[in-house]
Amino acid sequence: MTREVLAAFAVGVLAPLTGCGSSAGNSNCGAAGQVCCTGSICNSGLTCGSGTCEAATSSSICSADNWCWQNPLPAGNYLNSVWEGGASDVWAVGAFGTIVHWNGSFWASLTSGTQKNLNSVWGSRTSDVWAVGDSGTIVHWNGSAWTSSTSGTANFLAGVWGAGASDIWAVGKSGTILHWNGSSWSSATTGTNHLYGVWGSGASDVWAVGAAGTILHWDGGAWSSSKSGTANDLSGVWGSGASDVWAVGGAGTILHWNGSVWSSSTSGATSDLYGVWGIGPSGVWAVGVSGTAVHWDGGTWSSSTSGTTNNLYGVQGSGVNDVWAAGDFGTVLHWNGSGWSDPTSVTTSSLSAVWGSGPNDVWAVGDPLAILHGGGAAWSISVSEGMAALLDVWGSGPSDVWAVGEPFLAHWDGGSWSASGSPVTAVLLGVWASGVSDVWAVGFAPGDTPVILHWDGGTWSTPASSATNDLYGVWGSGASDVWAVGAAGTILHWNGTAWSSSTSGTTSDLYRVWGIGPSGVWAVGAAGTILHFDGGNWSNSPSGTVNNLYGVWGSGVSDVWAVGDSGTILHWDGGAWTNSASGTANSLYGVWGSGASDVWAVGVSGTILHRGSR
Repeated sequence: MTREVLAAFAVGVLAPLTGCGSSAGNSNCGAAGQVCCTGSICNSGLTCGSGTCEAATSSSICSADNWCWQNPLPAGNYLNSVWEGGASDVWAVGAFGTIVHWNGSFWASLTSGTQKNLNSVWGSRTSDVWAVGDSGTIVHWNGSAWTSSTSGTANFLAGVWGAGASDIWAVGKSGTILHWNGSSWSSATTGTNHLYGVWGSGASDVWAVGAAGTILHWDGGAWSSSKSGTANDLSGVWGSGASDVWAVGGAGTILHWNGSVWSSSTSGATSDLYGVWGIGPSGVWAVGVSGTAVHWDGGTWSSSTSGTTNNLYGVQGSGVNDVWAAGDFGTVLHWNGSGWSDPTSVTTSSLSAVWGSGPNDVWAVGDPLAILHGGGAAWSISVSEGMAALLDVWGSGPSDVWAVGEPFLAHWDGGSWSASGSPVTAVLLGVWASGVSDVWAVGFAPGDTPVILHWDGGTWSTPASSATNDLYGVWGSGASDVWAVGAAGTILHWNGTAWSSSTSGTTSDLYRVWGIGPSGVWAVGAAGTILHFDGGNWSNSPSGTVNNLYGVWGSGVSDVWAVGDSGTILHWDGGAWTNSASGTANSLYGVWGSGASDVWAVGVSGTILHRGSR
């Protein structure tokens, strides 16, 4: 997969990411307790939160509709490139205009001014940093703010590098090559394949690499082709000098330039490699698909355990004990000389559901073995030995929480999690409770047999139903008013005595159900399906999306949220569903809140978003 393909992951109608707040013309801006300066900038040791500068370990990246990242931090959007000007000056850029900065203590977000994907970053010094991206986007950091720079092209830009502040190159789609002379960008048409990476040892020794083994060289006067000996795409290039240059690409390809010719080097990797960087001739790193990381010690390439299965797209550092790698879902890894670690994520497991008893007691569960606890404090992992994939969570209070999964039932008693025996072997996808002695779980058994379980406070039983399809979600307004939904538009109702079928009017799969009361119930499902029950009948409610919707929750009749594929978040205001800018393309599987100003959404690769009061 190329960087251009990577950019295609970021789809959907989403608004640009915004900083926490800014104020121009305020002489006190940036100080503790004062408004943030333009560009969401605060003094050293402070970060921008809710428009003012405050002490923190990281600043939140929030969408235009105030959905803010809680995990991974600083954000969970794809990070496509990393550049390090020093141990306390590291930049990473990525999807939706994401720009984050490491100051030696924590990562903080900065406003890029664009929602376009940013694919590469490079700087000549702390106050001169460039990032390039989709649709010819180029932005520049002058030490205080990021501003747009006119590129003169609408082509995708994949790489940027310079020999100095007035000698910078950017490369991209269809052989696009741009040059910055200190005042403006100009183009140099090459007519070659797409170009994905650029690097040089100096003003008259610059290399560009790209699709189908393309390698170009700039000698100070003209670009010329250089034989690579491979037809694989080349995504990254770096060298320690004019006669020691490395290029990496598809199927584990690693090429080396010795000053005269390119030759193949055995990497030991078979996965695509996207980024390469080194501290010198005997210390080079290459990263790629599924967390691949390989290291060159001057004689051989060897594999290094990165600790992630996410794709890694960029790598750079300031020394042998200080190397950063960035990639999918906001992955940021650090090498300290002996191993890679992720200092930013509580988990990278996909999270399926979220529920809480209040704003300071929130649970999220997922796959594999993920039970997280958070809310008012930082999120942390709640250890649960032997637990399998967990798909839903619900409780009657802080000391009575149930999690269900594949195949598993687990209970939290306020102090620890323990397994609860099930009378059947089944995959359980939904759970709901009205109290400690009234808990329902639904799912399916082998052979796609629908399963309904009930807990009476002492044992689980299997009440009969007329269901023939798998069941995915369950919710009720009370012990005698419970709904279950499932495949092919299945809706069942429990009246306190028996389950009966209810006409849904759809054949679409329904994944979750929730309501404000007996006459205000919502069900969501495949291809944007949303149904509403008014106390008498179910009817279709136009959602405005064709994306699958996996979760629904609300604080009242005019405040309901639904979440789904590609970062979809919809809001019901009492009259219609409208899109809410999530700021991510990550699929979202669950939503819950303690109130209108405290809403959580969770999803793929550990995604946790929070929407508080503005």
